[in-house]
Amino acid sequence: MRRILLSGVLAASITFTSCGGGGGVPSSGSVALFATDDMSSHRQVITTLYRGQISKPGAAGSTCEMLSRPVTLDLSNLSSVMQLLNVADCTADTYSTIHLEFQQSVKITDQANVSGACSFTSFKDSLNQTHALNCAGGNCSIDLSHNYNVSAGFNRLVLDFILREFEVNDFPSADCTVGMKVSSLSYSDADFKKRNGYQEGLTGYIAGLSTSAKTFVLNTGTNAFSVNYSMVSLQNIDQLLQFAVNNNLRVNIESSEISLNSACIASALFVKVGGVVSGINAAKHTFVLTHQTDKTLSVDYSEAEANGRVKGRLDEGTNVEVRVKGFNGTNYLADQVEASDVEIED
Repeated sequence: MRRILLSGVLAASITFTSCGGGGGVPSSGSVALFATDDMSSHRQVITTLYRGQISKPGAAGSTCEMLSRPVTLDLSNLSSVMQLLNVADCTADTYSTIHLEFQQSVKITDQANVSGACSFTSFKDSLNQTHALNCAGGNCSIDLSHNYNVSAGFNRLVLDFILREFEVNDFPSADCTVGMKVSSLSYSDADFKKRNGYQEGLTGYIAGLSTSAKTFVLNTGTNAFSVNYSMVSLQNIDQLLQFAVNNNLRVNIESSEISLNSACIASALFVKVGGVVSGINAAKHTFVLTHQTDKTLSVDYSEAEANGRVKGRLDEGTNVEVRVKGFNGTNYLADQVEASDVEIED
């Protein structure tokens, strides 16, 4: 039996970040659901969240759906980012339970680029007591009992996956299981991450690109965010963003703060392209990516390789998602290449 400690703390906190007007009791607030992580000893930990809900059991109507669509994350990408998953309007109240539903299967890739399909089976609470997960039909759920106050204005709820404490057994065999540790993240802990360089991340599709003003609108499907990218310095950035627009590709930005009421000042951005690998030149660290059935582009992954950001085996015919950070006139420059059959949010 091969046993590994990855450690995963999934934690949550809501912080009040903007003020409402008037002197009465606020009726609702916008709550932003984020996911983050700490440093991981694995190259990939890919999981899919299906649902996030806060509730006040026994109180009629005191339930708010935070997330009701599947979101796939590589948790190892979140070691310096709080990735926004959704923004929902919730009744102003104090909620006592966070309910999460997620796929039982989880893909693990270690530092030797060995991958395995594992299953979540258990979690540890804040007292390190182990509990079996409630799983059925390939999905699992967790209920976290904590008090969360939603006020008028913009609130943040952060799920923190601390991967160094995830416990992985029998990797990479077909019997591989994963136990996660679940705990709460206080406001001060969330603020500590921000003060130590954590950015807020956001993924969506571009509309209204202005290369002269260095602005665009990023649509997530449920919300639209104004973005100013004048502070981002990438090779041929305007051409890269126009490429994303022309091909309807997802764009991921990072900012010190994401807001619905003011422009997000991007500190970094990437275009995400999924497709099939061919024509690998290992000496030059290039390959051809076929995306959207019949479109191709040439990818230079030398920087991704040098930084250990090629995740999973890169073979002819492999399905990958490339995070592109620039264009040199011939090749699109990969910041990261992930072997994956699904779109990854972060």
